[in-house]
Amino acid sequence: MPSPAELQFDPITTDWTYIRWLGDRKSIEEQTTIWDKTVVDRTSELSSWVDYCYQIRKRGVLIYAYANNHYAGHAPATIKQFQQLWQQKGLPEFNKPTRMRPKESLLFE
Repeated sequence: MPSPAELQFDPITTDWTYIRWLGDRKSIEEQTTIWDKTVVDRTSELSSWVDYCYQIRKRGVLIYAYANNHYAGHAPATIKQFQQLWQQKGLPEFNKPTRMRPKESLLFE
């Protein structure tokens, strides 16, 4: 997905959306193949995503965000950094994910 600044249109088409921070696999694997720490500083990019996500949330859109290790070197650290940047900007807390229970199965006799 392009950065928020590169978007030439409104990509939101429903009441939910998802963002995937994937990174460049080949480039990052030249730096590391152990996914236990950040190796690429994505602070600037993530800060842009925080601003963009806040605008989307103000519209009432539910956002799912995913990061893989190839984005910055450690996916959990990417998500944590996004959360920290969100808090540093003084934005309202976002809801923590909740586990949804599966609907009861229909029984046919």
